[in-house]
Amino acid sequence: MVLYYIYRLLTLVVPFIPSSVGYWICDRIADLLYLFAGTIRRNIEFNQRHVLGANAPADEVRRVVRGVFRTLVKNYYDQFRLWKLTDDELRAFADLVGIEYLDEALSHGKGVLLVTAHFGSPEVTAQALAVRGYDITSPVEHIQPEALFQLMTSLRASHGLHIVPVEKPLNLLKALKRGGVVGIVSDRDITNSGICVPFFGEPTRMPDGAVQLSLRTGAPIVVAYSYRLPDNRFRAVGFPPIYLEKTGDKTADVERGVRQIVALMEQFIREHPDQWFVTVPMWGDACREQSTSEASA
Repeated sequence: MVLYYIYRLLTLVVPFIPSSVGYWICDRIADLLYLFAGTIRRNIEFNQRHVLGANAPADEVRRVVRGVFRTLVKNYYDQFRLWKLTDDELRAFADLVGIEYLDEALSHGKGVLLVTAHFGSPEVTAQALAVRGYDITSPVEHIQPEALFQLMTSLRASHGLHIVPVEKPLNLLKALKRGGVVGIVSDRDITNSGICVPFFGEPTRMPDGAVQLSLRTGAPIVVAYSYRLPDNRFRAVGFPPIYLEKTGDKTADVERGVRQIVALMEQFIREHPDQWFVTVPMWGDACREQSTSEASA
């Protein structure tokens, strides 16, 4: 419960800190974490060497890794202040590029799977869409204690975002059935139930839930991302819809869909690597061993 009271205090205090001061403090905290959070720093560096290339200069890697820490801390800061913004202020906080792709996908009447990564701020993107009148449902992990989950849910839902526990997938089907948008962060396979596909040239396990839902419901997939601008506002960018086809080979259909999503993720992560804030190693031995055994079969 200690964490709950800390978060509760931050929720009450942070909105009254001038944003220029708040973001300056965030940068200083992030720089300290870069120096002293050794395990997280090494994990981020491991991931970024896949993005930047094994021969990337050490100075470039350090700059990007430090930037990831700043992205993380600023995202927490935003989380505690967004609920206090008016709808107009939130609309001004995030520019939307490619919104016509989302509208096109919605026009088919089957809902849309809005797929993104741990990049920029998925939460800001979702809330910016919600205040513009889009019906957005976002699955989240049901953390403990319950009081903390309820607090974080109320913060995220403050501008009309629908929050559902990730362990209740029926809610996602209901959202699609009513023609809504389901937002899914799909670059970490936390359930270890995804499939192995190449990601920045090396196989790793990626989630396939969005693709499975799309094949089941016919809902198009729109891959999108947001990135923080120099003035600490955001720009959210959407790609053209992905319409998956059923060929009768479900395994191949799922892999094809995941590969399409991953290719777009690689594109925007390469453009803004310091905005990709995954803090655990993304690549391990399991997929490499599987790939080796398949090649030798």
